[in-house]
This record gives sequence, structure tokens and C-alpha cells, in this order.
Amino acid sequence: MPYPKNLENKLEFDQVKELVSTRCLSVMGQQYVSKIRFVNRIDLLAKMLEQTKEFKTILSEDNTFPSENYYDISIALAKARIEGIWLLEEELHQMKLVLMSFLQITKFLRERGGKYPQLESLLEGLIYNDILIRRIERVLDNEGVMRPNASPELSKISSKINEKETEIRKRINRLFEKNTTLGYLTDNIGITIRDGRLVLPVLAEHKRHVPGFVHDESQTGQTVYIEPTDCFEFNNILRELQIAYRREREKILLDLTDQIRPHLQEIEQNLNRMGLYDFIRAKALLALEMKADMPILSKHPGLEMYQAYHPLLKMSHDKQKVETVPLSIKLNSEKHIVVISGPNAGGKSVCLKTVGLLQYMLQCGFLIPCQSHSVMGVYKEMMVDIGDEQSIENDLSTYSSHLLHMKSFCDFADGKTLFLIDEFGTGTDPQFGGPLAEAILHHLTQKRAHGVVTTHFSNLKHFAANTNGLENASMLFDHERMQPLYRLEVGKPGSSYAFELATKSGLPEHIINYAKNKVGGKQRRVDDLLLDLEKEQKQVHDLKDKLREKEAKAEKLVQQYDQLKSGIEANKRELIKKAKQEALSVISEANSRVESVIRELKEKQADIESQRKARTEIKEQLVELKSFVEEEEKVEREEKATQTKIVDGEIKVGSSVKIQDQENIGEVLELNKNKAVIALGGLRTTVDLKKLQLVATPASQKPRINEAAKGIDMNEKMKYFQPELNLIAKRGEEAVKELRNYLDDAYLLGIKEVRIVHGKGYGILRKLVREHLQSNRLVASVKDEHIDFGGDGVSLVTLNH
Repeated sequence: MPYPKNLENKLEFDQVKELVSTRCLSVMGQQYVSKIRFVNRIDLLAKMLEQTKEFKTILSEDNTFPSENYYDISIALAKARIEGIWLLEEELHQMKLVLMSFLQITKFLRERGGKYPQLESLLEGLIYNDILIRRIERVLDNEGVMRPNASPELSKISSKINEKETEIRKRINRLFEKNTTLGYLTDNIGITIRDGRLVLPVLAEHKRHVPGFVHDESQTGQTVYIEPTDCFEFNNILRELQIAYRREREKILLDLTDQIRPHLQEIEQNLNRMGLYDFIRAKALLALEMKADMPILSKHPGLEMYQAYHPLLKMSHDKQKVETVPLSIKLNSEKHIVVISGPNAGGKSVCLKTVGLLQYMLQCGFLIPCQSHSVMGVYKEMMVDIGDEQSIENDLSTYSSHLLHMKSFCDFADGKTLFLIDEFGTGTDPQFGGPLAEAILHHLTQKRAHGVVTTHFSNLKHFAANTNGLENASMLFDHERMQPLYRLEVGKPGSSYAFELATKSGLPEHIINYAKNKVGGKQRRVDDLLLDLEKEQKQVHDLKDKLREKEAKAEKLVQQYDQLKSGIEANKRELIKKAKQEALSVISEANSRVESVIRELKEKQADIESQRKARTEIKEQLVELKSFVEEEEKVEREEKATQTKIVDGEIKVGSSVKIQDQENIGEVLELNKNKAVIALGGLRTTVDLKKLQLVATPASQKPRINEAAKGIDMNEKMKYFQPELNLIAKRGEEAVKELRNYLDDAYLLGIKEVRIVHGKGYGILRKLVREHLQSNRLVASVKDEHIDFGGDGVSLVTLNH
């Protein structure tokens, strides 16, 4: 059992429960909130967490879960158990709606084919009988009103009532018109009803002129409400029919209640299960708002929280648009107690409460706001000492109440206990409180209990630094601006910044100097060392932030490069496709031209030598075009054959890998836990292992790390660079590739203008070259060479510089 009894209030878990309760649709769901208990069975806890995780998936990714008509019909069910009692129409209607909602929930889960196994398992052992819905629907309409034909007898009575009401209405309308003409009735008052009967509003002075039964009179006594004698007998008959209708209605309701009674237990079980679904739904809604996730569960005590938040603080900060600093902390068999020190208002207590609240939430079946790869163990007990519990009634001071808690900790804590102590040792003379706190901490260390402690006492910092199983931690502080950073740094103790904060608060310097002299030189040196250490920690932390920022930029650059490469590849394929289509079109045109030339030669009766020469020329052009198309198809087949293959296996140093959804292939240089350092060409970047895919690539595609590291010899390039590139007789893909590399070199060497020789021919190569030049961002302009130096068979290219 968690200690003390008001632990939930101390950890603010009662506020979390209130948030869940307000998100419940029904009283049944809210009843489950009141039943929340601390669970230390990992099998049950895993099931509860999986249920909430599945419901979170439904809310964020699936269609709308049935969430209407969650009526609390428990009172009606209790009433129906009594023989001779019948349920009213409204109670039966709500029961029907509840049964229909449960049917919709059942269909929703079973239609998904086991997608939500833990939620679907809650339906096991439940009996669903839709016959009850049909029986209720035969009696009640969609609005919950009894149907006139609910039984043959009721149908007859209803028909007779309608007939009598129509006949009475006709009679009284005639009498109303007659007496209105005679001036016996009150103006502006029509036919009305008294005691369930239709009556006339007669002026008091004329009541003797209208024979009938007086039912009522107005407050002033000027109007008398009379039931005419002519309608009296018909009204009596109508009253008898209405009594008969009421008896038949009660008989029908009693009969329907008797039919429902054998199934009350099934209905109650379904109602309770609806309440459970409502409760889980509310937890999932809260998890979405808190950005909570399910960590990895461990059956062993301990915890590894990464990027964790105090949920209530995070929600409050989000509303105010204020950043919340996340927390990462570990407790395991080697380091099972963390001693946190640092300045006041630096976040020590928030850190302590975050650990306690998240662990307690988890063991109550809640998802928690931390990264999903966090590992959370299951503790048998939780014990906390937070806040002031002095009691005048029980004659307890603040320190006495702390000592009572410490006695319980020492008696009952063990290796399966998580304890939390805030401001350990305070409340009494530090000269005695410090050593006593150290003795208690030593005892808890020997019992292998897990815990988090906050303190300002130097002796506890020294004890943690020199004792196996304990670890110091500090809340970082910006010593330049004298402001807390609310970041937990594990491994070193922190300074309380007492004198620095006193100076900032405006205390006179002579008072602060007097206090420093009282402290003693040794203690001041220790505190100065802590201050210097914290400054170094902050610098290291800032460097880590910059490194992470650079890694993120590097990864973004890799993605941009891959996107650009994909775009270029797609553009290249499109160009080749167009070129092939144009080539085939030219072939077709050439065939037509052959026939045309032959006809022309025949018509002109050209000599045999001229015909032979023309045929040879055309044949050579056709062979050239066909060769171009065949070469391009061969290149395309080779590209398909060398595509990257993703394979299964373990990623090791030296493995060829690619980042998910990217094409660039890199080589693994280092492995560090769940991260890998990979080289992509000349670029090194750190990537999460989960994002990498092991690939089997041909030798031609393997990354050449060493080559990339050699750099570029600019003198060598300049020595052999030519201001003219001749692409004549090159096939399309080869020409474009050579052109791209040539332009890169020219730009790198600072060349302003180059000549690209591609020839005229049928214009296929010229078209490919011109399209690439127009799409290349290094090119400023392109124009034809002078007619005397090649004309449109040569392109003059001006580069951007």
C-alpha cells in the first residue's frame, strides 16, 4: 500500500483523477475513476496500459467510437428486480438506448478483425441479446412513447378514445358558437380543460342560462367553467375509456418488465462494461492532451525516463505558451538513489514530484508523457515525504512529522520500494539534522531501496559522491543571469547559490561578506568548486545542444540532397523517354521520307548511282537512330538491375545502409547504443538506428568513404581543364552525365564561359543538351555559336559567378 494515505494529494494525482472524471461520458465511467488503485502486478498493469494505448489509437486514427446514450440505468435495474413492479416508458426507452449502444460498441471492435485485442477481450463472457431491443421497440416508438397498437386491446381502446374525443369536440364547438352568439361566454377565452374535461368559460351572471356541471371559477369570480349537460355523458364514457387505457398500459409495462427480469444480470454486466470503456476512453483522451505514450515495461524495479514532463505543469505551460523543460533520469540496481541539489526555486521539488507522479500514474494504468523508449519498472510500494505535515491536534511539529515518516521508511522500505524525500534533513538544527539524514540515507542504501532525494546539505552531497549505489545530480543554473534553467544534470552535485541570490536580492554587501566569513574558508572553497563545476556543466550542455542542432541540420541537408537527386533522376528519365519518343517519330518520318525520295527519283528518272547514294545516306541515318534508342533501353535495363535491395540482418560497423524514405547509400562508421554515425559521401551524420535500413548493393554503388576524404586537387583540375566539351557521337545518358560533371568543374574553377559541341544531325542530342543546360542552376545563359564557328551545332554557356 502506498505511504502515506494522502500520497495521491502530495503527488497531485488527485488532480489527474479529476481531469479523467470530467472527460467521462457517464456516471459509470466516473465510478471507475473512484476505483483507481496502485497496481504492482506487471501482467495486469500491462493489460491496462495496452487498453488505454489501443483506445488512444482509436481516437487519433480510427472512426468515431460509439459515445452516445451512456445512461445510468442502475436504479431502473434495481427497481425491475421487485416482483409486481413495472418500469416506466422513460426507463425502458433509456434501457433500449443503452443496449443499442453496447451493440454498436461490440460491432465496432469485432469488425476491426483483432486490431484492438485488449479492448475486444473485455467483451469475453458477456451475453448480448438483441431480442430485448425488439421487444421494447414493439411497445415504445423512437421517442419512448407507448405505441397505440402496443396490444390488440390497447389498439381498440385507443380507437374508441379518438372517436369519443372527436364527437365531444364537435358537440362542445357547437355549444361554444351558440352561447357566444347569445353573449353568455367570456371574451378572449376559448374552450378549455378542467379536471381532464372540456368546459365552457361562462360569465358568472349567465351561469343559470348554460345547464351543466361547474368545475371551477376564475380568481375574480367573474368566469365560471361549466361542463355542458349535453357533453356530460360523453365525457363520462371518455373517462371510463381512459381508465381502461391506463389499466392496459400498466398491464403491458408489467408484462414487458417481467420479460426483462431474467436478463437483468446480463444487462448490468453490459452496463458496467460500458462504464469501463467510458473510463478507458477518458484516460486515452487525457493521454492525447498530455502527449503521453506507453513506455517499455520491466518486471524489475527501476526506471529510465527520457524527455519526461510533469503532466499538470506541461498542460498549464502550454495554455500560457511557456516552454516546459523535459527531464531524463535513471534508477537501477547500480545507481538506485539520486541526491538532487541546487538553488532554491531551481526545480528540485518539481523534478522529484515528476518522478513520483509519473511512476504512480503508470502503476495506476495511465500512459505517461515521456518518450516511448523509456523503460519503467514495477515497484511493490511507493513512499513519499513531501511538504509540511505539522499538526496542532496531534501535537506534531514539522520535524516530528518528518521523523515519523522516516521511521516508516526505515521499517518497511526494501529493494522493491520507491521512496521520495523532499528537502531531506530540514526542520531542525543543521548540525544535527544533516548527520541524522545521512544515517537514514545510509540505512535505506543498505536495504537497496530506490529513491530520489532533494537537499541543500553538503554532507549528503559528499555521502552520495563516496557511497556505492548513490549518485549526485543538480539543477543547472545560469550564473550570468542568475536564473534557474530547470534542467537536471546527473553526475555532479549543485551549489545552493545562497550568497549569489542574496546579492541579487539587494542585501547590503557588508552583510553578505560577514556571512561568508562565518562560513569558513574550507566550505567556501567547496562551494566555489561547485560553482565552477556547474559553469562547466552548462558549457557542456550548451555544446551538446549545438551539436544536436548541427546533427539535425546535417540530416535535413541529407534529406534535401536525396530529394534533389530523386528530382534529377525523375527529370532524366523523363528527358530520355521524350528523346526515345522523338527518335521513334523521326524513324517513322525517315521511312516516309525514303518512300518519298524513291518516288521522286523515279519520277525524275535519276541514274542508278544517284539512287544508290540516296538509299545509302538514308539507311545510315536510320541505323544511327535505331542504335541511339537501343543504347538508351540498355542503360535503362542496367539501372533497373542495379537498384538497391533492402535485406534483413544486424547493422554493424562497415554495413551499407540507407535512411528510410531516402535513396542515398552510406556506410556505418560508429555504433553508440541506439544511434549510428554514418558517412554519406563526404558528409558524416548521426542517425537513430530505427531509421536505418540494411542494404545489399553492387560494388559500383558502395559508398567510397576514403575517396571522399581525399579532397579535390584544384591545380590538377585547372591543368587539364579545356574550355570546350565535345559531345558528338555520345549517347544521350552518357552525354548528359559528362556535361553535368564538366559544368561542375568549370564552376568550381571559376570559368566564366564554355563551349559545348553537340552537332546538328536530327537535333536529338542538341535537344537533350539544351534541356539540361536550361534546368542546371549553375548556368546563367545559353546561346548558339556564330554561324561561322558552328551555329546551332555549338552552345555557348555562361556560368553564374
